[in-house]
Amino acid sequence: MVENGKVRGVACGWPAITAYHGIPYASPPVGELRWREPQPASDWEGVRDCARPSAKCWQLGVGSSFYEHEFYPVEEEMSEDCLYLNIWTPAQSTEERCPVIFWIHGGGFLNGYGHSAHFDGEHFARQGVILVTINYRLNVFGWMVDPALSAESEHGVSGNYALLDQIAALKWVRRNIAQFGGDPDNITVAGQSAGAACVQALVSSPLTQGDIARAIFQSGGGVETLPDMNYPNLADAEAQSSLQESLSVASIEEARALSGEELLERWRCTMPGSTIQRMPVIDGYVLPESMSDAVYKRKYHRIPYLIGYTGNDAGVVPPSPEVYRELTERLYGFRTQEYLKLCPTEEEAFREVRENIYLESFQAGCEAWAELLEENGDGPVYVYRLARMLPGDDKGAFHAADLWYVFQTFMRGWRPWEGRDYEIARTMNTCWANFAKTGNPNGERLPEWTPFTRENPGTLVIGDETTEMKQLTDNPRVAFRRKFLVGHKK
Repeated sequence: MVENGKVRGVACGWPAITAYHGIPYASPPVGELRWREPQPASDWEGVRDCARPSAKCWQLGVGSSFYEHEFYPVEEEMSEDCLYLNIWTPAQSTEERCPVIFWIHGGGFLNGYGHSAHFDGEHFARQGVILVTINYRLNVFGWMVDPALSAESEHGVSGNYALLDQIAALKWVRRNIAQFGGDPDNITVAGQSAGAACVQALVSSPLTQGDIARAIFQSGGGVETLPDMNYPNLADAEAQSSLQESLSVASIEEARALSGEELLERWRCTMPGSTIQRMPVIDGYVLPESMSDAVYKRKYHRIPYLIGYTGNDAGVVPPSPEVYRELTERLYGFRTQEYLKLCPTEEEAFREVRENIYLESFQAGCEAWAELLEENGDGPVYVYRLARMLPGDDKGAFHAADLWYVFQTFMRGWRPWEGRDYEIARTMNTCWANFAKTGNPNGERLPEWTPFTRENPGTLVIGDETTEMKQLTDNPRVAFRRKFLVGHKK
């Protein structure tokens, strides 16, 4: 029994674990509720059958045959009516108070859904941890800004509807998870890629104060982890974007009258124009300030963190030398030449530098987060790096590769997994479960994992042969960037 009515779940492969799919945590954001804060879900009569997940939010697809083949091999139903969550629980009574992982999926703020094949809570549940995954509004449905939308808001803001969905889902879990045997005071909020960026936004928002016990950032959290992505403030976002430009409409009413499918198609025709807002905005309400300012001013939740990245993270086509130099000038200003002295001038060597700019940024951003929190007397922060060369191709530890291991769902993928992959999956899933339980990932039959500190800057490196603590600070560009980011505080 939850606040809106009775629910019936389904037994998992291990019968003591029950899954509940497609529980509404808010009203459908359609019609007049499009581009508004999520509203409470309606009550229902009888028992709601929660055997199947809901539709995912309207989206254009991942735009990559590699990721479609890896994670999204089949089409899923899409709908604007998408504000639902899924729960896997091992509890046999409401008195057990199991720890909870609240998972936010990634997808570049554009795509993804909480019930895709690589997300499954059975292995967490076997370790006594409840998993909750959610769907939330994406792309133009979740991040649209417009002065007219801000004018009708009681808070004078627009955009960040996706974050407001996540907050509504988190608060729903706080109010209802005890009915599934969960502890509402022991919720770890976790996510990967854009999901990790959303987690960092949530731990920087005053709207979630007291709701989060711990946090996990996977390939998307830290201090300026992605050097070419800065969230705009609301005024700048409104000046750059409008309903008229993005959707070819004359008014909010006309935009709300469009079907979800037509809305998505009109928005697609404007992509990838610079006027499209598809990420969080610094609105003064959900996000009072930038993520960097939040950490420098110590305006984040003072809780334990587990944070990391993969060895070939954000592996994309490297920027041209000209774009690379422009990027470094934007990042380092008058210190640009000091940074460029650390970059080789030979063509092939310089190409390698450009290929690794995102990996180096992920590493420096994670280490800077840990160092700043240590300076502030907060944390602890546990840092990891997945360096396993996944079997089946030469992609290495690509962006999102850690998902297969964290959820132990790699047998749902196409790759010819090996014994080492089973070892890694057990280690990562158990460490994540332990962290959710106590804020410490260590345990029996696990490699020792110590917090990252200035004195002991250790990272848990999960490699082809071993999983062990190492120091990864010998790259001069990573060291330069980490010191640059930490130095901003001073």
